[in-house]
Amino acid sequence: GGVGVDGSFDAGPSHGPPARPRLQELLTRLRDERDIDYVIVHKVDRLARNMADQVAINLTLQKAGAQLVSVSEAIDESPSGMLLLAIMAGVSEFYSNNLGHEARKGIHQKVLRGGTPSYAPLGYLNQTERIDGHEVKSIVIDPERAPHITWLFQTYATGQWSITDLVDELAARGMCSRATAKLPSSPLTRSQVHRILKSEYYLGRVVHKGVAYPGRHEPLIDEATWQQVQSVLASRRHAGDR
Repeated sequence: GGVGVDGSFDAGPSHGPPARPRLQELLTRLRDERDIDYVIVHKVDRLARNMADQVAINLTLQKAGAQLVSVSEAIDESPSGMLLLAIMAGVSEFYSNNLGHEARKGIHQKVLRGGTPSYAPLGYLNQTERIDGHEVKSIVIDPERAPHITWLFQTYATGQWSITDLVDELAARGMCSRATAKLPSSPLTRSQVHRILKSEYYLGRVVHKGVAYPGRHEPLIDEATWQQVQSVLASRRHAGDR
């Protein structure tokens, strides 16, 4: 019998270690039942994304007595077919690694220009405008949540409020997280408030790989407030009040 393998039925990210449950089911069946003669793929690079995966899959096929067949490539068990398979797996791995490298380089360049490489944090919104037929993305202040963020920093800077008190007060003021496809809008937690107070983004900086760069977005607090908040956080931490 033959079994077809196509990446389209194993939807997942094209980078990193995807789970690909249907492929794992196939490999398990090859190992345990050994009732497959041919594994048919449209293209080999839809089966394995790197050399290590390809070697592991080949070993599983060999032990199960099955043969890999590509619909669109001259892949067979001859020496030339195996060489082509190894070359194609290497090219696929290079393409995947290069894609990741280019993406990381693009993110770094965006940060150097003052852009925000991630989704806008609470207090800001992602905005897309169409100018002369081109999409221009920017970060703008969230008129609903930004005042609460500014109040949070200024209030904590007084040293008279604990984070727990701030969480309760923010909830009473109506400050909530943004709703997502998976999570509804909800009041902020202690950990969320702590992360906000530690974030240099609200000072107008973008931190990338531990280095702070001037951002193009408008800050919500000034340097003096930021420094005072960090001093209060440090004193509370040293006093054992987290």
